[in-house]
Amino acid sequence: MKVFVAPGPDDTGKFEGVVRAFPQVWRGSVLDVGCRSGNLHRVLSSSDVKYCGLDLYPPASVIGHLGSGLPFAQESFDTVVALDVLEHTDDIYRSFGELCRVAQGYVVVTLPNALEITKRLKFLLGHSLGGKYGLPTEPPRDRHRWLFSLAEAIEFCRARTKQYGFQVLDEGCLIGPRRGFALGKLAVSVFPNLLSPTYLVLLGRKKQEGLGKS
Repeated sequence: MKVFVAPGPDDTGKFEGVVRAFPQVWRGSVLDVGCRSGNLHRVLSSSDVKYCGLDLYPPASVIGHLGSGLPFAQESFDTVVALDVLEHTDDIYRSFGELCRVAQGYVVVTLPNALEITKRLKFLLGHSLGGKYGLPTEPPRDRHRWLFSLAEAIEFCRARTKQYGFQVLDEGCLIGPRRGFALGKLAVSVFPNLLSPTYLVLLGRKKQEGLGKS
């Protein structure tokens, strides 16, 4: 399994890692689904792209709900991005289809690996897995609806991709800088389901076959 390294441990570093992984797709119009505070936009500020961020709450360019359908026509954007978003939706299958529907060229997705070693250790020791999990006493603003392994994320994306006229152009594990040294990258490539926190995949419409691999 290919290993991509994010230059920093925070969201901005993670998004920089995604942009560096697939440099050929950041052109034309880009839709950032689940854009939150717009950190991807800041990472892309030096690129020649027309950015649109969609989220449930401001400061997104467009307020919308992926699970209810994206408010855009078919193939409206050159590249559609959903970074750690699909696991928050009630219907992950429909949501995946919506990403593909509005993408003219590429779809970039990251999904978290719930069986990564630090999460296993937290669960074993009885610690909280974070604010997106558990059973809070008050209704949370957002949470993860789906828990899956890296292997399941890969199988899901590969299978669903074919149904929408796309193909997997590139994929791999996205890791932070602490695991980004030579032996760390080797360990992740050998034991990805245990050591990779994130699955990163680039999809392309089949009419663009041969343009996505780097």
